[in-house]
Amino acid sequence: MEYQKQLDKLEGFFKEGETTQQKIGVEFEHFIVEQDTWRAIDYRDDDGIEDILEELARQGWEKEEENGHLVGLTSQQAKVSLEPGGQIEISSYPQGEIEKLKEIYSAFLEDLIPILDNKDYYLVTTGYQPKSKIDQIEWNPKQRYQIMSDYLETKGKCAHNMMKGTAALQVALDYEDEVDFINKFRVANALSPLFAILTDNAPVFEGEVYSQQTLRTYIWDNTDPARTGIIEEVFEEDFGYRKYAEYILTREPILLKTNDQCLTTGDKNCREIFKENEFGTQELEHILTMVFPDVRLKQFIEIRMTDSIPPDLSWAMVVLYKGLFYEQQNLERLSKLVAGFSLEEVLAAREESMVDGLDAVLGNYKLIDLAAQLLEWAKRGLSSSEVDYLEPLAKIIDAKQTLASQIKSKLKAGRTEAFKRDILNLYVKGE
Repeated sequence: MEYQKQLDKLEGFFKEGETTQQKIGVEFEHFIVEQDTWRAIDYRDDDGIEDILEELARQGWEKEEENGHLVGLTSQQAKVSLEPGGQIEISSYPQGEIEKLKEIYSAFLEDLIPILDNKDYYLVTTGYQPKSKIDQIEWNPKQRYQIMSDYLETKGKCAHNMMKGTAALQVALDYEDEVDFINKFRVANALSPLFAILTDNAPVFEGEVYSQQTLRTYIWDNTDPARTGIIEEVFEEDFGYRKYAEYILTREPILLKTNDQCLTTGDKNCREIFKENEFGTQELEHILTMVFPDVRLKQFIEIRMTDSIPPDLSWAMVVLYKGLFYEQQNLERLSKLVAGFSLEEVLAAREESMVDGLDAVLGNYKLIDLAAQLLEWAKRGLSSSEVDYLEPLAKIIDAKQTLASQIKSKLKAGRTEAFKRDILNLYVKGE
C-alpha cells in the first residue's frame, strides 16, 4: 500500500469517529494484593487472578480466552481485561451520563469485592504497586505481553515497571469534527503535566518511599521515548488527522496478530510493514494501541496521564474533563489559554512537576493556581449535581497537597500503619 493511501486510510478512520453525542468512556485499573503481606496476586497463584476471573464469569460475564487461559470478560456494558502484571481493568462502554458510568462500575464491584473478601485480598487503587517489586511479579499469559516486554526492555530502563507495576484511570472523549479534535487534543496535551500532578497517587516505588513526584510520568519517560509522553506535532500549526496519521505510521508496531498468533515486527515501522500489504480495520486498530502518549487518538480522544485513584476522586476527574471539554465556551477558553504555551514550556513543566509537584510552573502559571482556575471554569459547564462530584478534587487544590504527598509524609514519619490505613481508604468497596 502506497504511503499516501496509508495516510488516507487512517485519516478516513479518524473521520468516521466524529460524533455529536458527547459520551464518556472510563477505564479503571486496579491492583489485587494479599491482605496480610500486601504481596501482588499473580495470575497463576492458587486463588490467583485466573481463578478470580473464573468466579466473576459465574456472575454472568462472558469469557475471553487465549491459548486455553482466561484473560478477559465481557458484558453488555463493560469489558474486564488484564494488564501485564495482573492488574485488573474495567472498561465501561461510552455513556452520556455520569450516573450511568457509576452504575456500571458499582455493578462490577458488587460482583468482584465478595470474591476478594473470601480470599483475604484487597482491591487497591494506586499509581504503582504498593509492595511487590517488579521481578517478584509474574507476567500474565497473553502472548503479546511477552513480545512487548522483550522489545521495550531494549528501549527504556523502566519498561517492565510500566507494564507490570503501574495502574491508571483513563478517560475517553468524543470529538465532533477535525477542528474539535484539534482543540481538545491540543488542550489535553498542553495540560497533561497538570492532570498528572493533580492525581499523583504513587507514594512508593519498588518498596521504598518515592522521593519525587508523578512517578508514572518518570516511568513512562523511561519506557520508550518514541511512543510516550507529549506528541510534539500537536503544537504545529498544521496539526490534524493527517499529522497524527504520520505520527502513527513512523512508529514501530512491535507485533501484529495473524490467525490468532502474535508475530514480532522488530524495528520496522508501520509505513514499512504495510508498504507491501493492505491493512484492514483489525490491523489499523492494533497499531493505534501500540503508542502510549499522554493523550492518544483512536476513534475517540483518550486522556491517559491520570494515576489510579480512589473512586470519589476518579469521578471528580471524569466530571472535570466533562466540564472542560464538553462545554464549548470552556473549550474556547482553554484553547486560548494553551495557545500561549510553547512546546518547550509544556515539556519544562512536565520535568519540573516531577520535582516541584504542584508548585511547578506552566507558562506564567503555577500548576496549583491553574488547577484552581480550571476547577472554576468546569463548574460553569456542569449541572449542580455534577458540580458536587468535584469536591474531592477541590480538597486537594485547597490543601495544595496530592494524595501521594499526604501518604509520603506519614511514611517518612515512620507511621507505617497510617500508610496502610490510607491505602485502605483506596480499597474499593463499591459503596
